[in-house]
Amino acid sequence: MSWIFDEEVLAVIAALLIVSGVFAAVQVLNAGRVVEPFSELGLLGPSGKIADYPRTVEAGQPFRLNVYVGNHEGRIMYYRVLVKVGDRNSTVNATTPLASEPIMELRTILAHNASEIIPADIVLGGPKTNLRLVFELWVYNETLKGFSYHGRWNQLWLNVTGGAEQPTLMAELSPEVEAALLDAYLVARRAEVNGGDVSGIVALLRRALFSAMAGEADEACKLASMVVSMEPEVSRMGIEAGRLRLFMGLGALAAIVASGVGGYFYLRDRFWVYLARVYGRWRLKWKGSGEDGGLSSVEKAVQQAVKAKDEVSLESLISSGNMGYKPSQLARAVFTLARRGAIELVDSNPPRSFGAYLASIHNLGFMVAAGLVALCILTVYLSNVLPALSAFRIALGSIFVLFLPGYSLVEALYPRGEELSPLERLALSIGLSLALVPLIGLVLNYTPWGIRLNPIMVSLSLLTLGLLLISAYRKYRIKCEAYR
Repeated sequence: MSWIFDEEVLAVIAALLIVSGVFAAVQVLNAGRVVEPFSELGLLGPSGKIADYPRTVEAGQPFRLNVYVGNHEGRIMYYRVLVKVGDRNSTVNATTPLASEPIMELRTILAHNASEIIPADIVLGGPKTNLRLVFELWVYNETLKGFSYHGRWNQLWLNVTGGAEQPTLMAELSPEVEAALLDAYLVARRAEVNGGDVSGIVALLRRALFSAMAGEADEACKLASMVVSMEPEVSRMGIEAGRLRLFMGLGALAAIVASGVGGYFYLRDRFWVYLARVYGRWRLKWKGSGEDGGLSSVEKAVQQAVKAKDEVSLESLISSGNMGYKPSQLARAVFTLARRGAIELVDSNPPRSFGAYLASIHNLGFMVAAGLVALCILTVYLSNVLPALSAFRIALGSIFVLFLPGYSLVEALYPRGEELSPLERLALSIGLSLALVPLIGLVLNYTPWGIRLNPIMVSLSLLTLGLLLISAYRKYRIKCEAYR
């Protein structure tokens, strides 16, 4: 895996880290904002499914339908679903509601990304043929201080048998209860704007609405008052949490950018010393298959030192102070010559089995890549508990999706280091990742699990680790041949 620390590759990785760091910080600072807000309205049959809709009903007898309402507006929403009756000549569309009085009203209050299925027991008068039963979605408009048509509607065509009279329209909420609910809804919105955790407030607000719809006016007003009393503390905590998120986001941005820039300048020198210490007492053997032309002075010095002594140890070479070069320069020259094929690193105690190879320094790339996969999985799931990890989740998730799948495939296809240049490996790793990940999504789309977080994490992890195991086995076979 030392090809990653080629100077040109490090420069590209540093640039990618800076870009991903900025992107991650922007995502953290914009957390909770919805680019394309929308609401959902659906009509389900008596069993709560998109099927078994009644075609003929009896006048005066209740029949059940289920209304689905979904909130993706990025904020708490107060919904009304009005049930109206029309015919073939009635007009209703995304801008114009049906011009008739509602026969039923359903209400709900939903937090962002929440949904609800509301049962509706409807009674119709008749007889009627080709009756048009219309369901319209209305929302509370804070600017207009009232409910406005939201442009979402659904319909069901029915025939009604029998001759019962049209039932009386459902009674509306009393002005006192309506006012209490609206006050509680508006303070909940204020707490939400301030960044507070409004889950508890929304739960109380929904209980108040249910009590009001059930005719329990006193209970509804009591619960609404509790919501109002909770708002100041929730808003205060939200403002403090918002400041903390801002500081954490800026801190994460600074950390990622600093790691990109600092890592480039630090690792391009010091990494080679650390890598040389890991290989420790490995011996250097001159192969002479690399090109002698174009060598730097330090590479020529290493070449002469290795030629002068038969299989000198890496540790003794870089620790000797009589060559006139820094240990980092010597270590880097050693690995550069090794990548060119001029020097071979020989393990004095090579692994004798594939299991031993997996846990050895020979398999360093596998261990680093597997560690990155594990770290990404941890940050993805822990970021729900620790929001401060959100920026790191995005940065590590980018590596997990845009680099590791392609890297593992490249390593499996080209296990010999000299088969590709470092920049070619980096470019292929990114390009093949962009090709593999959509294919995984396509396959998941036709499975019972679908394209969701858990199946994606499992699939990409298994794909990456599986290809890494294949690459490790191929490299093990190459090492076995070299040590025979």
